[in-house]
Amino acid sequence: MVGSYSVNLNNETKEKLIEMAQNKNISLDSVIEDVLQENFRLVTELEKVRQSLSKYKQRELDSFTIGNAVSDGICVVDKDGLVIAINKGYTKITGLKDTEIVGKHIQDLVVKKYFNNAVSLMVIEQKKKVSALSTILTNNKKVLITGNPFFDEKGNVTQVLTVMRDMTELLQLKNRLEEAEIENKMYQDQLGLIKKRKSNLIGNSHEMEMIKKQIESVAVTDATVLITGETGSGKEVVAEEIVRFSNRNDKPYIKVNCAAIPEPLLESELFGYEKGAFTGAGNKDKLGLFEMANTGTILLDEIGEMPMVLQSKLLRVLQERELVRVGGTQPIKLDVRVLAATNQDLMKLIETGVFREDLYYRLNVIPIRIPPVRERKDDITILAYKFLEEFNNKYSKETEFENGALQVIESYGWPGNVRELMNVIERLIIMETGDRISPESIEKVLGMKKTDFQYIDTAEISYRQAMDSFEKGLIEKSLKKHGSTHKAALELGISQPTVVRKAKALGIKNW
Repeated sequence: MVGSYSVNLNNETKEKLIEMAQNKNISLDSVIEDVLQENFRLVTELEKVRQSLSKYKQRELDSFTIGNAVSDGICVVDKDGLVIAINKGYTKITGLKDTEIVGKHIQDLVVKKYFNNAVSLMVIEQKKKVSALSTILTNNKKVLITGNPFFDEKGNVTQVLTVMRDMTELLQLKNRLEEAEIENKMYQDQLGLIKKRKSNLIGNSHEMEMIKKQIESVAVTDATVLITGETGSGKEVVAEEIVRFSNRNDKPYIKVNCAAIPEPLLESELFGYEKGAFTGAGNKDKLGLFEMANTGTILLDEIGEMPMVLQSKLLRVLQERELVRVGGTQPIKLDVRVLAATNQDLMKLIETGVFREDLYYRLNVIPIRIPPVRERKDDITILAYKFLEEFNNKYSKETEFENGALQVIESYGWPGNVRELMNVIERLIIMETGDRISPESIEKVLGMKKTDFQYIDTAEISYRQAMDSFEKGLIEKSLKKHGSTHKAALELGISQPTVVRKAKALGIKNW
């Protein structure tokens, strides 16, 4: 026992301690106490060092654990460009092993074609954060690499930490999105084309279906079309459909009413004139309607009203595809699709000498005849409801047809055709104080007598059955009266084929 300490000492140590006590002229207990205190101090310092080392190693372990926990690739490069460390994410993205990366110079990895650029070297050179898209050439992955520099007290780069993010899936998603947008645009264009190709002609009768097919066939060509039909039958609508379905639908479309322009002005309006060509011509050239329609389409409505003197000039335009202005000498080339329309019988005009036969055949390359509405009874109801809806919207009304009203409408001859039907429906909607259009109202507007038609009680049958019954009675009565489909057609104001077709469909026999 030495002082308050219990110490086990060997003989050699005891001798040294006694010698130290004698030299310092102090007691042996004092010497032992000094030695123990020094040892305690050393142990304390060593513990501090140990704890510091432990914390450092823990930080290393934590950094390593965190680095391996993220999916991004992490790479540490020293100031010379040598790879110090990488995480598991880096090897997973690149497909390379630690031994292929760690300890290697970044430039060597580029030379070996592991990567197509070296972001770390850019950071060292530029001394700032650098981001760049790169391709891992070993697996063709697209990655975004961001390099962050670390500096010492003097501002020199000591290390570069790069974070690599796999962009392959994101870029593939972007490409799929772009492809989807392109595909969507294609579908939208196709939908627009379908909408564009949906005919604006109203009616589903056999006659109208044939006209729609004709329009689809001829619209895509540049052939001249002659549209014939009674006033108000829809010749201009057919012309517009041809233009809409044509390859010139986005080019000029000029409509000319040959009957509305005074004869002295018609030539200069159609073909234009040179400055000073005549008194009042002015000091500049004037484009004619044909030149204004160049690359597009021109409609010559009421072509039967064109003076003979101009017909020869029009014939030249159609044959040569060129014109000469009034007062001019030089021909002007044209690229114009020509449509013509008339409500007259051009063959009769040829017989009377007021229309050129050669012009007729030049115009009549593709003839489209629009039958009067009385020849396509099936369309009258459709048209009536179309105009009812249109004018109800226009005048903010909710007018409806009373029972029997449509029978009156279908029994009428409609000499003004679709235009007259449209005007009558508009008039009825405006005039009716209530919300119902009665048969009597229609009779009054059209000036019809009750003997002109008969009502059918539709209380017990459907509307279609009622209409079929009414139509059957009308056709059957006319056939029995005349004994001929031709004479019945004349009386009813419809074509002979229509009489035959309807008689067969309605079961009319033994007349």
